[in-house]
Amino acid sequence: MDMQARSRLAAEIARQKNTGGEIAVPLELFFEGNDDPGSIGCNLGDDQPPIAEFHQKFAMLCARPEVQDVWVRIADADDENSWPYTDTVYVISSLQQSEIEAALEDMRFDEVTAGWIYGKPNSAPEPNAGFTPYSVWWD
Repeated sequence: MDMQARSRLAAEIARQKNTGGEIAVPLELFFEGNDDPGSIGCNLGDDQPPIAEFHQKFAMLCARPEVQDVWVRIADADDENSWPYTDTVYVISSLQQSEIEAALEDMRFDEVTAGWIYGKPNSAPEPNAGFTPYSVWWD
């Protein structure tokens, strides 16, 4: 775990906690320096993809012209000895839900739903016209 990268992430989480509401960070801020298997998809056990594969799949999706942005919800950041944990990644896209599900099927998510499953984080961008936020969720 890259402690400097974790410190940058922790500072952004602390800043957002002060404003209240849901906390979400840009894709790269969450994954830069992250090698903690407890940070995403940890409910998958032996079927959990490597953290680098989560990052790669979401980065490839984010690079598509039909995707405005990808943000990571922070569900828990209290343990200073581990990476913050997420249960949801938000994909803001003009793709159909089935296309997002197909692009991420190897990530073994539990559900993809249209909308901000926990409400829109203040930090997340407003979707462009024709774009929908999708919540990719692991139980």
